[in-house]
Amino acid sequence: MFRRARIRLTAWYVGILAIFLVALGSTVYLVQRSQLEGNVNAGLRSTARKAIQAYKSGKDSYIFAPNDNLRYTVVISDGSKPNHQPASLRELGLPYLPAVHHALTYGSDMRTIHSSAGPLRLYTVRGPPSNVRVAIQVARSLEQVNEALDTLLVLLLVAGAGSLIVAAVGGWFLAGKSLAPLNEAFDRQHAFVAHASHELRTPLAVIRANAEFLQVDNPDSVEIADIVSETDRLSALVDALLALARGEAADRPQRDLFDLASVVDGAVESMQSLAGERGVVLSRESESGLLVEGDRDQLRQLVLILLDNALRYTPAGGSVTGSVGRAGDWATIRVADTGIGIDADVVDRIFDRFYRADEARNRDSGGAGLGLAIAKQLVEEHGGRIWVESTPGKGTTFTVRLPMVRRKAAAATPV
Repeated sequence: MFRRARIRLTAWYVGILAIFLVALGSTVYLVQRSQLEGNVNAGLRSTARKAIQAYKSGKDSYIFAPNDNLRYTVVISDGSKPNHQPASLRELGLPYLPAVHHALTYGSDMRTIHSSAGPLRLYTVRGPPSNVRVAIQVARSLEQVNEALDTLLVLLLVAGAGSLIVAAVGGWFLAGKSLAPLNEAFDRQHAFVAHASHELRTPLAVIRANAEFLQVDNPDSVEIADIVSETDRLSALVDALLALARGEAADRPQRDLFDLASVVDGAVESMQSLAGERGVVLSRESESGLLVEGDRDQLRQLVLILLDNALRYTPAGGSVTGSVGRAGDWATIRVADTGIGIDADVVDRIFDRFYRADEARNRDSGGAGLGLAIAKQLVEEHGGRIWVESTPGKGTTFTVRLPMVRRKAAAATPV
């Protein structure tokens, strides 16, 4: 239990840090990209202004001004592709006529295009007011900008991953330190419950034996009958507490390989006398050959708890069925009854310790509210899952799913 809590705490530490790092990294990346793109746009506008001045001075109609290995390319165009356009410009797709026409209409155009040399940032502006049919187009390769952004992204990812690893190690350590006092107190509580439950067994047995002795001479005594009844109830509570304490203290159950149907059939057979006393029909439906690995006694106890719970809350004339089946790679145990059922709003709490679903499930039934909590613990120790489906007034079905061992693996496993 504490290991799971430690894992959850560590996951919270790492998760919160991950959210913070994602937000911080995204902000840094977006701000850097905005700055780089702003610098590129500003450079293009500055170059375009110089090109306009060159055009005003009466120079050639077309200006091709490479700069920094074609990082900058300046083209002045009247909107049509001239036949004598430099080959390097044609390879770059310049002039880019859609941008030219947009600039001649609206005054300017800023966009990114893709060429044979990679992505280009393109700025197009209408020429001097004296000649509205002239457009000045300036392009700059975004290769360096993209390389810088890619490098920044890699650095952010590496730094973030390193931070999360450090956070996971540190979070695991801190979670262990914070849970250590609780773990120690929990262990002491378990030891106390186990010792107290064990020590209570002897005096309870003596009290019951004396009460039964007195009952021989006073068979009609209500007081003596109450002593016997309450002693039985207290003994059941002590046994349940001892089972919980022992189960939580154990690292894992003893592992044997066996047919699950034999366990369920034996449990159903042992409960037949109790079912007869209560006027309930108890039957079984078993599919043989479903091999599971686990503690046979614990799984028998699991089935007995579910059968006893069903018999307690099924009126005379009703029925309880224990069955074993297959669901893919899982073996399933189902205990279905036609009893009083459980309200939907309390189904999720039915496996809590000492929880009673309603007034009908009161302490007069003889239970202590620990049986289903023990059942859930036993199922989880065997790597399985337990759940309940119920309709008030019509009945309840408890389903247990346990991992099944394949026959090939079972043949290689010593029993």
